[in-house]
Amino acid sequence: MDIRLTKKRADVNSIEAISSKSYVHRLLIAAALCDRKVNILTNIDSNDMAATRGALETIRTGGVIDCGESGSTARFLLPLSALLCDEATLTGSGKLPERPMGPLCDVLRAAGVFVSSDHLPITVKNKPRSGSYEIPGNVSSQFISGLLFMLPLLDGDSELKVTGRFESAAYVDMTLDVLSRFSVRINRTADGFEIPGGQRYICNERDIRAEGDWSNAAYIMAIAALGCGRLFDSLAITGLNPESIQGDRAVIDIFEKFGIEVDITFEDDNKSAGYVIKSGPCRPVDIDCSQIPDLVPALCVIAAFTDGNSRFRNISRLRMKESDRVEAVKKMLAAAGKSVDIISDGADGGEDMVVHGIKGCTKDPITVDSFNDHRIVMAAAAMAAATDADVVIRDAGAVDKSYPGFFEVIDGIGLTGR
Repeated sequence: MDIRLTKKRADVNSIEAISSKSYVHRLLIAAALCDRKVNILTNIDSNDMAATRGALETIRTGGVIDCGESGSTARFLLPLSALLCDEATLTGSGKLPERPMGPLCDVLRAAGVFVSSDHLPITVKNKPRSGSYEIPGNVSSQFISGLLFMLPLLDGDSELKVTGRFESAAYVDMTLDVLSRFSVRINRTADGFEIPGGQRYICNERDIRAEGDWSNAAYIMAIAALGCGRLFDSLAITGLNPESIQGDRAVIDIFEKFGIEVDITFEDDNKSAGYVIKSGPCRPVDIDCSQIPDLVPALCVIAAFTDGNSRFRNISRLRMKESDRVEAVKKMLAAAGKSVDIISDGADGGEDMVVHGIKGCTKDPITVDSFNDHRIVMAAAAMAAATDADVVIRDAGAVDKSYPGFFEVIDGIGLTGR
């Protein structure tokens, strides 16, 4: 499905944030392991959420567990599949079979699990042993979360050591938060975690509502910043937890660095808030992105429409997402006449991205490829808010991975798809 975005004056001035996909994944898994029924309440049902639900329905019986295109589903459930199934095969589609699983597979092999491959499809059998586990912290935090779901269920105590740079640590904090709500004890250590064995997932809540998603909200905020004065005078994004442990809450501090004016208004429950974007960006930024990789495409689009050069550091892990997001962002911005440099950052193989910003933009139609990546679709929509040109997004249906109904939502704020 291709979408051509045109501009009009907005019909609404407020959007409610969708439920956090990251929290829903974790809550669904914990609820499935619980000794009583727990309902997980959300205001959206994305393809990734459906993948986790479907996988959990089959994991108890083993066989083939389809993870769809969801890396979270595959990495969270691979260790549990080894524990709960006599034998199981995890499969996936899209780019998921190309995404790295090797470090997690190696850890499970060291614990006595037969693991057939380092890429999906992966067959596992033999139960993992309790004891000492070690995992690198700079490939995927999802590996760590997957082990933390499984290790408390082993008969004996275990320790999990995280080696190297611990990136996207806030996502592991979200896992720990969910585990604590299900009475699972995890003890932090200087270099990882201690996990008592023989635990059960116990929850006294019948209904748990997932909080708003800061990651997806950041892309609506990017549209708000770039559309101010063009599509609307200001735009509010509501239903977000101002004290959330989601790492992408950092977008508010980054907007301040861009010079974007943001007001906060607390809602009736005093636990959620609305963020009102009241101006566009006025200066470039220099940001370490090691803890916020999912924000990078949105931030790069904003940077492209400032006057000056912005630098986004430690972005090499973006090459291992649904697309090679480094190249995808570079090509997306090039289609709008924007220049991007990729700079090798030292002997450790890290990379930085430098976006050469300029306020103006072509008025000719712009065509960009989604690379089957939901974040690139949303970033391209933000770019459309900043330009006089129509923007055509190829394979725009990729956005359903995390935000079904996205184009209906942004139609209300002035970006009409046809």
